[in-house]
Amino acid sequence: MKKTLLLVMASVLSGCATPTANLPTTTWYDKAEMRKQHYEFAQNYAVKRDKKINTIFYNLKKNTGEELCDRKLKPGLGFDVGVYRPKKHWWQFTVSQEAREEEEDIKNLNYFDDENVIYVRYVIANSAADKAGLKPMDRIITIFGIAAPNTADAKEDYDEILEDNLTSSTLGQPVEIQIERKGKMKTLTLKPDNVCPYNLKIAQDDTDINAYADGKDVYLTQPMIDYMQEDMELAAVLAHELAHNTLGHPQAGQFNAAMGALAGGIVDGLTNNLNADGAKLGAQIGNKVYSKDFEFEADYLSVYYVARAGYDYKKMSVMQKKLSARNKNSIYFSTDTHPKPQERSALMIEASKEIDLKKSFKEPLLPDFAKRNSHLEDKKDDIKWF
Repeated sequence: MKKTLLLVMASVLSGCATPTANLPTTTWYDKAEMRKQHYEFAQNYAVKRDKKINTIFYNLKKNTGEELCDRKLKPGLGFDVGVYRPKKHWWQFTVSQEAREEEEDIKNLNYFDDENVIYVRYVIANSAADKAGLKPMDRIITIFGIAAPNTADAKEDYDEILEDNLTSSTLGQPVEIQIERKGKMKTLTLKPDNVCPYNLKIAQDDTDINAYADGKDVYLTQPMIDYMQEDMELAAVLAHELAHNTLGHPQAGQFNAAMGALAGGIVDGLTNNLNADGAKLGAQIGNKVYSKDFEFEADYLSVYYVARAGYDYKKMSVMQKKLSARNKNSIYFSTDTHPKPQERSALMIEASKEIDLKKSFKEPLLPDFAKRNSHLEDKKDDIKWF
């Protein structure tokens, strides 16, 4: 049966259309060298991408000020690290050719003699690290007097050291870092910036043009980074998500969903609905009840964030136009959760005029709430439902 199928397939495929171009020969190229160049380009691209978006986000966080964050500013250093960790495949006969080639490329691009080395990937301009003289490819020897981890979990252990030592209680305290640069040891003293305590992450598994916040971090997808290429556009997107976090919108949405679920649960009890359909529907309704208002509020505050960070806040409405250009239906049809883009653009334009007026009178760039900073009162990271 199998042989018959192969014969039939061969007969059919012999009649398929074939390419006719006389391609130039490439046999003289060093395939390993070309592969290495592509791998190096991919690595450098990732560093440039991360530096670009984190520089914008760092500037926004650094310029929120205590009055526009959540009273929990923390020290910021302004650099990112990587770990040199060559892949070792002890059982080569079980490893693919691609994995062996990648290991070879990593070794060829190695800047260090040791493994699990914590090194500086990039430094953000005008940050504490930049002012102290930290440079890309500096090897971290110690930080806070603690030896840099060099185990298989070096990056995770390093992040824990930062989390334990960069807290609101250590604001204003200098940070000493011992580095190795081109074989020479140096000790640098950093004077940390005061930044709003949220991190930026790339949502690797999300293939849509999207950005969101969860109350702890801000997330951007790679398609969003590719689509919003201008610094001002990215600043507008990041400032909006940062505002969601500082205003406590993710927690508020959870609370409203819980209240809706409670109301629906009462209906389930009265109607003897064992499937809890009422609770599920109530949670959905509760989560959406002020969703559009939260979006407008985040838009409003984001204009102030962008202005305080020195970006062109008067062009923020362009970001909404660009998003609506991708999905023209959004101009005419409202969703359950987000306002129409033209409505959001109008709000941003008016917020920009408000900022211009405050600048002309040399007033602090603080948004208007029912009572100044009322959005920060009794703000908690974890909401207790009852």
